Amino acid sequence: MSLFDRFKKKTNQNTPTISPTADTICLLLMDRVLDNIDAIADSLKSAFGDQAVSEIDYDHPRVPAFMVTINGYEFWCSYLPMPVPADTADISTSAQYSFLLTDEEKQAFVNHQSFFMLAQKGGGISLDKKREVSWTFSLFCAALLEQEGAVGVHIINRGGLLVSKRHYLQQRELMEDKTPDNDESYFPTPLWVWVYGTYQDETPVIQTMGLKDFGLPELGFYNPTQYSTAELLDFLYSMSSLQITGRQLYRNATLIPLDEKTEVICKQSGDILFFFGA
Repeated sequence: MSLFDRFKKKTNQNTPTISPTADTICLLLMDRVLDNIDAIADSLKSAFGDQAVSEIDYDHPRVPAFMVTINGYEFWCSYLPMPVPADTADISTSAQYSFLLTDEEKQAFVNHQSFFMLAQKGGGISLDKKREVSWTFSLFCAALLEQEGAVGVHIINRGGLLVSKRHYLQQRELMEDKTPDNDESYFPTPLWVWVYGTYQDETPVIQTMGLKDFGLPELGFYNPTQYSTAELLDFLYSMSSLQITGRQLYRNATLIPLDEKTEVICKQSGDILFFFGA
């Protein structure tokens, strides 16, 4: 039995209905202020072809911008030579609660000096399209992160995910020679879904934040006691990948085997599906 096979459903019940977020937006943070972005544009041309990158628009001299076309999707890219404004994103708080950042990476995010705003408008109109847009966006971000001074990516969604350059490029390697509709139920979920610890009333839970952007219910473990945080992260990333790739959609009152000894019950709470018994 493969890791993914463990999570197949035994029953079907109603599941929350959520619309995907059509627009997809990321911030790519830098540890320095760039004199210009010509080298960035040239690097993207090398990665995706000369015709993929438009001329740089300097109409606003402090905020140069250009378009990148990859796999038929247009991405708007602008560079802002300043830290991310607090009313746009709370980078410090997101860094504080991220399981996957080292202390050095958290500090690098907090101390960033400038950023790129990257956006794809209107492409994510269905689960299939949102998956394709996000996959292509991952290739775009990874190419930018190869640049000197890149810190990592902040996803502008219902969560607050930060992904370090190190972790992002590791996921990019796993995407090599795959397509958004690969046969392995693989999707670079850690680049798009935040898994974090919180409380439901006074009960500890560990849950996802970001699946709603794909039109899917968030997933979580309610009061887990049998598994380590690392094991729960693996479960939630694997289960999220199955949802995003359309291979498995979890339902209220579904029984899910986690391993040979443990089976959990899925219960709906609003637009979150919690697993009890872990």
